[in-house]
Amino acid sequence: MLLTYYFIPLKNKLSINYLFKRMLSFINLGKTSYLSINPKNAGFHDLNLTLNKIDIDSNKKDEGFFNEWVSGIIDGDGCFLLSKKGYASLEITIQLRDVRCLNLIKQKFGGSIKVRANQNHLRYRLHHKSGLLKLISSVNGLIRNPIRMIQLAKICDKYKISFLYPEPLTYHNGWLAGVFDTDGSIYLNLVSAQAFISTAQKNKLLLDSLEKIYGGTVYLSKGKEHFKWVVYRKQEIIHLLEYFKLYPPRSAKFARIKLIPKYHELRSIKAHIAPANSVLGKAWKQFLVKWDSFDDK
Repeated sequence: MLLTYYFIPLKNKLSINYLFKRMLSFINLGKTSYLSINPKNAGFHDLNLTLNKIDIDSNKKDEGFFNEWVSGIIDGDGCFLLSKKGYASLEITIQLRDVRCLNLIKQKFGGSIKVRANQNHLRYRLHHKSGLLKLISSVNGLIRNPIRMIQLAKICDKYKISFLYPEPLTYHNGWLAGVFDTDGSIYLNLVSAQAFISTAQKNKLLLDSLEKIYGGTVYLSKGKEHFKWVVYRKQEIIHLLEYFKLYPPRSAKFARIKLIPKYHELRSIKAHIAPANSVLGKAWKQFLVKWDSFDDK
């Protein structure tokens, strides 16, 4: 894209801010823009401050989402521990295929990752004080699982830190992405060719907030050991996909999330009920091969 500059005076900050917004709108539209700035009068210092502020705000937003996502991971498959001797630590156990999730957490807070004895799971452990203090600063006030809150409160007490309660969950929060990475599931019922996105928790209150914000239904599982939040209606799934565009999961499950639009497309042309040897039937079979390349267990 070509940016062409001409020069006329801009006398105040309002003009600079307006100009900057116009510049962004042209860039977003992919058009050539003609910007009029007199470097002597325009106040480039103000423009630089605006640019720097946007960069800082963007970084804070990304960091905030990451911390919310980490909190969801911890609420799903994490555990704060305080030994009898007073040693504090955080442990997260996750499936081997999702090592990327633990690597991202390790990069920010330190710690170690080891393969569990059964070879199918990994354990992340953070126990050094500096890393724990950084983690607590990042997730304190974002943890929502009552069991995890009690565990964190004990560690906060050890380090003389005020424990913070979470604010009510809102749509624009990365917590669900973390919970989905640990306790979530996405699958097809091949009899009905119906897609399901779900999350399981022992505490129903955690799932009730998801139902209010993102739709779906909460019910007691067949084994009666936990509750499940399930989304299966097309419009609710589409609504949830919009959320995942803003706050993408980092686990292998995201591969199936990205296949859902293709699933809806094939359903709309009835490929799922087409003869196996027809063009549509073959397209449906190819889709199922891609879908099954990720084993959601």
